[in-house]
Amino acid sequence: MALRRRGFVSVGAVVACCALAAACSPDQAPVSTPSPTPATTPAESQIERQMRLDYEAAESAYRANIAEQDRLAKAGGVQKSTRALKSTAEGEYLTAAIASLAYIERKGWHGTGSTTILGVVHVGWQEKRVRLMSCEDGSQLRLHDESGKDMTPKGDSRFVQSLSVVRRAGRWRVSTFDSKSVNVFDGEPCAA
Repeated sequence: MALRRRGFVSVGAVVACCALAAACSPDQAPVSTPSPTPATTPAESQIERQMRLDYEAAESAYRANIAEQDRLAKAGGVQKSTRALKSTAEGEYLTAAIASLAYIERKGWHGTGSTTILGVVHVGWQEKRVRLMSCEDGSQLRLHDESGKDMTPKGDSRFVQSLSVVRRAGRWRVSTFDSKSVNVFDGEPCAA
């Protein structure tokens, strides 16, 4: 196998050399390449790359958690955390999610619709911890009793969430939150 791999490298090297030789031969007209403009962005640094990847993973965990909460509400709630909830949340945030889902189960309700995440803004980064701001619209999530009557509690359904998402054991989990109820999302950075 080592000989075959070496053979492929050699063939690849020959093809590359031939292509370079053809490109540099004097028989061809010179090709002009545009010089870089100030609008081009330099490659991201290692820390910028790590920040981007951390933010993406944290946001993905948050979105997966909201989707799991919606799924469980539609199924009639739960008393204990599911594996999917535990894999994307912990601490205060997980406790609050389970309390809401347990209330739905105790009442015998089930949900329809889902929470809409209008936007997520990356607002703070430390190694293994990021802060996100999210605009959540839960106005389409409805709760119904066994007869189908709408039992959705009156009141707030739109929130700006300030979230702390931490990485533990290689997984990102929403850990703490602070919610602000809003009537409209105008002027909120996460709604843009």
